[in-house]
This record gives sequence, C-alpha cells and structure tokens, in this order.
Amino acid sequence: MRRCLTFILVVALIVSSASAQSGDWAAVEGLSNSADISIKTKQGKKLQGDFDSANPERIVIWSQERAFPGRKIVRREIARNNVKEVRLNRRFVSAAAGAAIGVGVGVGVGAAVDSQYSSNEDRGLLGAVLGILGAAIGAGIGKTHPFIKGKLIYVAP
Repeated sequence: MRRCLTFILVVALIVSSASAQSGDWAAVEGLSNSADISIKTKQGKKLQGDFDSANPERIVIWSQERAFPGRKIVRREIARNNVKEVRLNRRFVSAAAGAAIGVGVGVGVGAAVDSQYSSNEDRGLLGAVLGILGAAIGAGIGKTHPFIKGKLIYVAP
C-alpha cells in the first residue's frame, strides 16, 4: 500500500512538472470560460477561481476567498503587467492525494493506539475509522487548497 501511494505521488509530481510552459498571453485569452485556474501576482499574492475573460490588458476571474462564515466568490480583475503566472488547477488530483495522505495518517495513528492495548478485540477497527475520517478531511483540504500544480499556461517574461 505504501509503495503504491508513493508511486502515485511521484508520478503526479513528475507529470505536473513536465507541463508545457508558455510566455504567450494568447494562451490565457484562449482559456475556456469557467476553467479552474490559479494566478500568482508579481507581489506574491495567489488567487484561485474560475476564469471569466481576458484581453490584452487584463484577466478577470471569479475568485474563491475566505469570509466569515465560509467562503465568498468575488470578481477580480488583474492587470496583465501584474500577473506573474497563470496555471490550471488540478483539484481532483489534489483531493485524491489529500485523501491518500489522510488514510495513511489515520491508519498509522489507529495502529499506534491499537498497539498499546493487549486485547485483540476489535483490532484494526480504530485504524479503519480514523483512515476513513482522514480520507474525508484530506480530500476536503486537497479540493479547497490544491497543492498538486496543474499545467502552466503563462509565465511573465
């Protein structure tokens, strides 16, 4: 199980780093509406959301931002000269990797706690329950905060 998880994560990282890179703003203008993207500005700010439109001077996205309570969706216009990079998000892959990490942590914690008891009654049950809980939490974190990078669409010259 551990080898399989390691293999999947390594392949995902290699594929994401081998993505095509472009300094052509036309690639940004050619994105389909509601494409899930992330933008890094030259000031270091990161925005994620759904692509709305782009022209030679700016890009417009519907950004998902924190609010109390929960999250809110805000329309953001970013000037082209302020954009450092535009990248597609890989939310499904990040959610799957987050779930796999959560399962590993949950099962590991469950096994550590189970090893402290001398009784063999319900051995492994805690690991299974914590593994399921860890998968749910990890998938949620991976979906809202994608940590596996997608295809690089634009890099500022």
